Amino acid sequence: MSIEPPGGQITPDTGASKMLAVQSLLVAAVAWAFYIYQGQFAAQAALYGGCIVMFNVWMTHRRLRAAAEIAKIAPGQEVKIFYLAAVQRFVFTLSFFIVGMGWLGLPPVPLLVAFAIAHVGYLFNRHG
Repeated sequence: MSIEPPGGQITPDTGASKMLAVQSLLVAAVAWAFYIYQGQFAAQAALYGGCIVMFNVWMTHRRLRAAAEIAKIAPGQEVKIFYLAAVQRFVFTLSFFIVGMGWLGLPPVPLLVAFAIAHVGYLFNRHG
């Protein structure tokens, strides 16, 4: 499915908005559960962990759109953008974990649980 804006350009539908909506609901539910059972600090860690995944989805969405534009101009060059996106996701995710658990001192269990559960949002990104 693609969306045609007024200018006539066709942009690919990556499903990012639907995925982000589902992930935000999942993260909110996990953060609420940690808030009830372990308090505010655990809920903040869960929100932080879920936001790492949502940031990755947003960044991947941007890279996919850029790759689609590059493919129109220079076919075959979009692969470089996919590799760059994979490296960026890895580096940003690792950096956010280091900042969250190291510098901010967030508890690792809620952070990792929300991170893992937010990935379930990928299952809801089906087209058709």
